[in-house]
Amino acid sequence: AVVSTQSTGDTTIGLSPECSKLQLEFASSSSDFTTCLGKNTKPVQICVTCFEDFSSVNGSFHNISTSAHCAEKLLDSDNAMVIRRLWDSYRNMWTSALCDTCSGLTENRTHEFSNKTDEVLLCFNEHIQHPHMICIECSEKYDALLNLFKSLQSAGYACADLADSMNSTARMWSVDYGCGHPPVEYLPVLAMTAAMSFIPFSFYLALWKFPTCGPS
Repeated sequence: AVVSTQSTGDTTIGLSPECSKLQLEFASSSSDFTTCLGKNTKPVQICVTCFEDFSSVNGSFHNISTSAHCAEKLLDSDNAMVIRRLWDSYRNMWTSALCDTCSGLTENRTHEFSNKTDEVLLCFNEHIQHPHMICIECSEKYDALLNLFKSLQSAGYACADLADSMNSTARMWSVDYGCGHPPVEYLPVLAMTAAMSFIPFSFYLALWKFPTCGPS
């Protein structure tokens, strides 16, 4: 196989064209996914909005790891192991956020949660001129939402997107309107935050390794 001897926009020093192509595809999909994460952290809508980008970077890593000619060279031949570390950080974040349980909001249960959340927020808005009435008029809708979330959580379906939404609504209910107990920070959001803390380091390490893939 012909090996590249210089760095260009399409090839990388020391890599065959096949391996260079796989490397650049992973770099591009990593950049897209990291950008999506950054744009959808508040409110958290990562599982919904970044599903396609995660699938893309997952596919790129799979192509590398199953390549007979490129897997060892791209994944294990340098001490930094940038590609492997990047993928591990992405996978750990996605898993800790329980994103597979509600990616794309295609399941009936997540549609139901979204609809009930909208009902509660609409009720808040309808009584915003008389906040003291919110605890009375919106109680039934809020309790229905909270009970649904708890049932999803018990079944393992409360991904970070849903947990962050519930956290936000609970803070409004208990803190802004003084209607109930202090809100609880649900675990998928906390776990996801911890997992994401490693991503910036990995991404900047990747910029060092893939300099030709950055913005021109």
